[in-house]
Amino acid sequence: MPVSSFDLKRILRPNILKLEPYRCARDDYSEGILLDANENSYGPAYQVEISEGANGSEDLHISSGNNDLNLHRYPDPLGRKVKDRILKLRPSVPSVENIFLGVGSDEVIDMLVRITCTPGKDSILITPPTYGMYRVVANINDVNVVKVPLIVEGGEFQLDVDAVIQVAVDDPTIKIIWLCSPGNPTGTYLREEDVRRVLDSAFEGLVVIDEAYVDFVRADKGESYAQLVREYPQLLVMQTMSKSFGLAGIRLGVGIGSRELVSYLNNAKAPYNVSTLSLSVATAALSDDGLQKMRGVMRGIQKQRDEYLIPELKRLPHVGAILGGNDANFVVCRIVDSNGEASNEIAKSVYVEMAQNRGLVVRYRGTDFGCEGCLRITVGTAEENKVVIDTLRTLLDGKLKMSILDEHNFPFCVTAHAFNRDKTQVAVCPNSNEVHIYTRSGAVWTAAHVLREHDLLVTSIDWAPQTNRIVTCSQDKNAYVWTFDAAGAAWKPTLVHLRLQRAATQARWSPQENKFAVASGDKCVAVCYFGEDNDWWVSKHLKRPIASTVLCVAWHPNNVLLACGGTDMKARVLSAYIKGVDEKPAATAWGERLPFNTLCGEFESPAGGWVHSIAFSPDGDSVAFVTHDSSLTVASPATGSVVSVRSHGLPFVTLVWPDTRTIVAAGHDCAPVVFTADGTSWRAAKRLGEDEMLRRSAAASPSNSNSAFNMFRQMDSRSQPAKSGSGDGSLKSVHQNTISEMHLDPAGNTAEVTTIGLDGKLVQWSLRA
Repeated sequence: MPVSSFDLKRILRPNILKLEPYRCARDDYSEGILLDANENSYGPAYQVEISEGANGSEDLHISSGNNDLNLHRYPDPLGRKVKDRILKLRPSVPSVENIFLGVGSDEVIDMLVRITCTPGKDSILITPPTYGMYRVVANINDVNVVKVPLIVEGGEFQLDVDAVIQVAVDDPTIKIIWLCSPGNPTGTYLREEDVRRVLDSAFEGLVVIDEAYVDFVRADKGESYAQLVREYPQLLVMQTMSKSFGLAGIRLGVGIGSRELVSYLNNAKAPYNVSTLSLSVATAALSDDGLQKMRGVMRGIQKQRDEYLIPELKRLPHVGAILGGNDANFVVCRIVDSNGEASNEIAKSVYVEMAQNRGLVVRYRGTDFGCEGCLRITVGTAEENKVVIDTLRTLLDGKLKMSILDEHNFPFCVTAHAFNRDKTQVAVCPNSNEVHIYTRSGAVWTAAHVLREHDLLVTSIDWAPQTNRIVTCSQDKNAYVWTFDAAGAAWKPTLVHLRLQRAATQARWSPQENKFAVASGDKCVAVCYFGEDNDWWVSKHLKRPIASTVLCVAWHPNNVLLACGGTDMKARVLSAYIKGVDEKPAATAWGERLPFNTLCGEFESPAGGWVHSIAFSPDGDSVAFVTHDSSLTVASPATGSVVSVRSHGLPFVTLVWPDTRTIVAAGHDCAPVVFTADGTSWRAAKRLGEDEMLRRSAAASPSNSNSAFNMFRQMDSRSQPAKSGSGDGSLKSVHQNTISEMHLDPAGNTAEVTTIGLDGKLVQWSLRA
C-alpha cells in the first residue's frame, strides 16, 4: 500500500499499544558494582574455589579469567553489539533501532503473530508449499490460516501475485502475509517485481519475508530484501544465524523492519530472551574475519550444489526433475516411477531405507503441495554429497527395490488393526478391551479417539471402506458397529447381540458392506445384517458341520459365500445367503443353489494343525488357508486341486490373497512370506524385509535365515536367552515379534499390504519389490 497511508497502530492489538514493557536492570546501568538485579556476585558457582580459612570457616575464592563472558550477569537485553555487526552485514539497514533479535526465527514469527493477531478473530496468509512454523504458530495462538498456493507448475514456485493481493485485500481479518524467499521447501528466490507489487497493493497489514537462506542466492540473481525496509514501513525481513553462518545451535534469529515495529517487538519480548553465550558467538561470527569465512563457505556450498549435487542427481534413474530455483543450501528432486509419474511410494521408501538402515537422513516432502514424489537434500560436504549420490544410485538403479513403504511404532503390543479407505486413520487394539483410533498428518500418527464399550479383550476390528463403519468383536461375546458422528466428532456404538455362549474371535465386513460375519468359540459363525423393520442388527448362525472354535472367516467376492477355519483343523466354505438382503448369486465353482448354511467345500489341515487364517482368491474360484503346522494350503474345487506348501519356519497366523498369482502369509516367524503361483503349484518366493536392501545388519547366512526359529530353538534347548545373528538380540526382520494380523490395502491397491505385530509395529509393505 502507499507508504504514506500505512498505519502500524491500526493492525496492532489494543493491549499491545497499551503495554507498559518490563524494564530490565541492564536497561539502566551495566557497569560498576552491580547489586540491582539479584545476580550472584560470586560468579558461576561451578567455577568458585572453596578453601578452609584460618579460623576453620570456608572462604570463597572466585576464579578470575574463567568468566570472561560475565555469565553471572544478565545479558544485554537488546544485543547491541550484535546489532552493530549486523549493520556491517546488511549495510542497507538504517540503524540498530531497525533490528530485533529473537531466539531463532521461530520467536520472531511468534512475536509478530502475538502483537498483531487477536486469537479467534484474525488471520494470516501463507503461500504453500512453505515453512510449516507459520501454520503451527498460528494454530497455537488460535489464529486462522488462509492459503494462497504458489505457482507450482514446472517447479516454478513463484507467487501467484494477483491471487495473493485479491485475497489479502478482500479479507480484513488478515494481518500478516508470510513470504519465504528463498522458500522452504522450494529453494526459490521470489522475484523483486512480485514482492514490490504485494508491498504496493492496498493490503493494510504486515508483509513478512523470511530470508533464512538468502546468503545462498548468487549475487547476479538477487539480494536481501532488507534493502526495501527504508521504503516500506509495513515490511519486516527475517534472517537467521542457523544457515549460512552454521550456527543453528545458538538459536539466534533476526527481524529487520521499521523502528516503530521493532520497538513494539522489544516491548513484548521476554526481558533477556537471547543468552550471553549466543550473543558472544554471534558477535565473533559477524566480525570482519567471520564474515569473510562465511562467504568463503557459501561459495563452497554453491559450488557443491551447482557443479556436483544437481548434475549428479539429474543422472540418476527415477529422478524426474530438480524443482525450484536452487537458491538455498538444499536441492529438491522429484522421484518418478517407470512411467515418469511422480511417486510418493518410491520417494518414501528411499527416505525410510536411507534413514533407518543406511545412516543417511534426507527429508521426505511428498505430502507438501506441488512436491509430490519429492526429497529435499541438504548440500553437505563433498564426502557427504558423494555418499548420498552413491546411495541413491544403488537404491534407484532398478536392481534393488523397496519393500517397506512406511513404518510406525506404537508404544504397546497390538493384536488387531484396520485402516480407513485412504489410510489416514487406523484403528488398533492395544491387547485390551479398547480400540484406539489414530489420525495421520504427514508422517505422524496422533491419537484421536478411544472406543470403550467392550468389557473384555477386543479380538478383531474391521473398517468398511465405503460406508466408513467399524465393527469390533470381543471375548465378551458381543460385537459393536461404530458410526462416526461428524457433528459431535465422536464414534457412536450400536450393540449387536450375537447370541453367543463363547468368545467372538474375528469379525469381517462383506464386500457390499451390508452384513458382517463373526467367528466364535461357540462352534458357529454369526452372520449379521441390518433388519430395516426392527431398526436393529440381526444375527443368524452358521453351525453345521462346524465342530469346534472358529478362528477365522473370509467373504467370497459375490457377498454370499463365506470361508471359515478353526480348531477342528478344517477349512470350510459355507453359504451365508440372506433372503431379502442378498440377490441370488450366479453359479460359481462352489455350486449353484446356495441356501443358507449349505456346505460348499471342506478341506483338512495337511498335518492336523489349527486353521489360523483363510482367504478367497480375487476371482473367488479358490480358497487358501494357513495352519499351525507351518503350511499354506490352496484348494480349487473346479479342478479338484489341493496344494500344500510346508514352511520350515514357525507357524503362520494370517494371510491375504492380493492377486491371482500372489499370496502373502505371516505369523510367528516375524516376516511376511510371499508365495507365488508356479504352474499348478505354489512356492515361497521371498521374505519381505529381508532382501539385501532392507537388512538391518550384515547379510544373513543361509543357516541364519530363519532367525526367529533359531532363537526359539536355542532358548528351548539351552533354557537361556538367545541372540540372533545380528549380535544384539534383534531379529533380521522388520517386526521383532509375532505378526498378529495382515490386511490388504482398503482402497484396492493389490501391490500393498499392511501388518501389525505384538512388537507394536505397523508396517506398510510394497509387493512390487
